[in-house]
Amino acid sequence: MWNVLLVEDEVFVRRSLKRLIQWEDMGFTIAGEAGDGREALAMMRNDPPDLVIADIVMPGMDGIELLKQAREEGHEASFVMLTCMNEFEYARQALEFGATAYMLKLSMNGQMLADTLSKVKRELLRNLQMRSQDSLPSFQQLYREAWQSFHAFEGGAEGMGERNRSFSVEGRLNETFHSVWIGAFLHGADRFTPDDFYKLGFVVPGGSSVVHSFTHSGQTTVFVWNPAAVRKLEDKADAIPWAAACSEVVEAAKMPSAWLRVLRTLDRAWYEERTGLLQETAADVLTAGTSTPLSWRTEREWLQSFEQHRLEEFRQRLQAGWESIGQRRLPMAIVKDIALRIDRIVSRIAGCGGAAEEQLLACISHRELGERLLANADRYAKHSGAGSQPRTNHPEIDKALAHIHLHYDKDVTLKAVAALVMMDETYFSGLFKKKTGVTLIHYVQRLRVDTAKRLLAQTELPVAAIGERVGFPNANYFIKIFKRWTSCTPSEYRSRSN
Repeated sequence: MWNVLLVEDEVFVRRSLKRLIQWEDMGFTIAGEAGDGREALAMMRNDPPDLVIADIVMPGMDGIELLKQAREEGHEASFVMLTCMNEFEYARQALEFGATAYMLKLSMNGQMLADTLSKVKRELLRNLQMRSQDSLPSFQQLYREAWQSFHAFEGGAEGMGERNRSFSVEGRLNETFHSVWIGAFLHGADRFTPDDFYKLGFVVPGGSSVVHSFTHSGQTTVFVWNPAAVRKLEDKADAIPWAAACSEVVEAAKMPSAWLRVLRTLDRAWYEERTGLLQETAADVLTAGTSTPLSWRTEREWLQSFEQHRLEEFRQRLQAGWESIGQRRLPMAIVKDIALRIDRIVSRIAGCGGAAEEQLLACISHRELGERLLANADRYAKHSGAGSQPRTNHPEIDKALAHIHLHYDKDVTLKAVAALVMMDETYFSGLFKKKTGVTLIHYVQRLRVDTAKRLLAQTELPVAAIGERVGFPNANYFIKIFKRWTSCTPSEYRSRSN
């Protein structure tokens, strides 16, 4: 809500103004009233408003003089002047001194006031955005260093030393910024901008406020420096579609510790899969910044299992490690960094492109990230097990082969693949055999059997499970086709491989 100061010597005019519209519906609240310019200026010095609605002609100090002195003293409040028909020259002067608009008392109605407030609101937001944008460069380094101090470890992944929590804002802020409110939102892949934050209406920014945002790992932190007021957040909790956490208004120098507590509260929402506004708990304060990451030895064991094609072992180790992370409540940002690193290395081992980092960073829960990491690893393993896709000199056949190599473990039919490349089945069948040397059904069978051979040699999965994994509907059919292509059963092949 934007704070409004009404300045009018006639009480009934002030009363009429207050009754013309629902001020809060427009995003404004009447914070004070004054009967002349001197009284209003004193009130502005004590509690600067965002909007002053002032009569031009008043005893003592008139509205024009109030506007001039307010500007000379550095007040940035918007001004709307009230005037009569024969005072137009005064209204013109007010506009020259920076008033946003003027309204004629005799013709003023609810719609006119609403239109004027809409104009003022746009101006207030524009001024806030300009102040925020101008000040952001000097704060960006502050936010980056604070974030790194919360999530960095001495010696990197191998050293795993103690967290470096020594961070201070002393000497980094000028005397203009004396307080800050911090809110963090776990929005995942959803778009989140300062405009979205303004619409929530949590904080009343004042004439000296600036609003910054810092986005990392699918979450955005909003900093409101010098907030004018904070609404009861419980009143707005239902308007938040994501998990959120916030601080009280604290001294500017306490920003790092307040931000860390907010982030740890949001971590709790990430693990517990909660949405809405979370309140900070004693546990969040105690555990803020105290967790240590996984050891490099643990990560190396995961990667070795995958590299040596012990895929079931890889899955089991990854799942067990993920449960350990959940129990220890590692900071979300660190867990996402671990996931990015594992995904990147595993995809490189498999010789294929990794997942888009945005997909992993956008996961809004610990469970979702673990499931996505496992699904990616399965896809990479499939690519590795299926071997490199051969290339022909025919684009439609290459497209068909790419589809087969990606979906060989499912029901791949001549009809479906021909439809994929938009060809007649008979024509496609003949062209496929000409380009590959075998029929489509034989190509799929050979691909499945080759993949099964690798799994038999490099894993301890049961024969039936391997047959199902490579796309055979039942164990008997798997054994039959496998023997046709290799002259031995799957069990015999495993014995020979060992």
